[in-house]
Amino acid sequence: MKKIFSLVIFLLTSIAAFSQVTQGEILEKYKVNTAFEPGEELVYDLKYGFVKAGEFKIKVYLVPVGYDYLFHVVAKCYTTGLASKLARIYDVYESYFDLNTGLPMKAVRNVTENNYKRYNEDLFFQDSSVVYSMKSGRHKLPKNTLDIISAFYYARRFIFDQKYEKNEYMNLTTWFDEDLYNIQLKYKTTEKVKSDFGKFECLKFVPVLDDKSVFKKEDDMEAWFTNDGNYVPMKIRLNLPLGSVRCELKSYKNLKNKDGFLK
Repeated sequence: MKKIFSLVIFLLTSIAAFSQVTQGEILEKYKVNTAFEPGEELVYDLKYGFVKAGEFKIKVYLVPVGYDYLFHVVAKCYTTGLASKLARIYDVYESYFDLNTGLPMKAVRNVTENNYKRYNEDLFFQDSSVVYSMKSGRHKLPKNTLDIISAFYYARRFIFDQKYEKNEYMNLTTWFDEDLYNIQLKYKTTEKVKSDFGKFECLKFVPVLDDKSVFKKEDDMEAWFTNDGNYVPMKIRLNLPLGSVRCELKSYKNLKNKDGFLK
């Protein structure tokens, strides 16, 4: 159960950030943000088979830092109901990132899983492409590396409005749990997806498989994002050896694009 929750939060937040661009490209585009705003809140049900195992909640804040402001996003993943009796999980991930570039300045990981506890902070210095981890010290990073939370919002703002061909590959580089993760994702198609809020056109992605992948078949992980200005993840489905895990949108508040599919 603990590994399942860690995998879900990693995929839900980082699956979107599949492209690395140059600083010049960021500066050319940063003035536009039509995808999200402070106050946005997304809540998901996590289901293991037919049983609800927990919830995932992610909310955007605007906070003053010195003479400026940053986006501050807090993501919480926790067990509920019967699942909480079997595994007490309450994981909190936070990211502080620049209003203009979307690049992170600080990331926090605060994990409580049964008797296991872990807390760490990462400070990002984008000009020198360096991160300082409270646990492991200084690390050199590829240019414009994102933490898993800022990656999600970076993609919604800068990436999803691009046009991709079917089966086109996209590279992902994020800093997570004191290590770099390089993942490839593939755009599969645009299709209608049923949800509790209606049937909407969504962008569908799957992972690119290799020898180290936890997924053995291409359709072992699928993710769908609304194909509108908000690019909200509607659902993620994982086929794991012990069963199927689904992450489905339960509720939402304060979406920026009022002309999107979700009213």
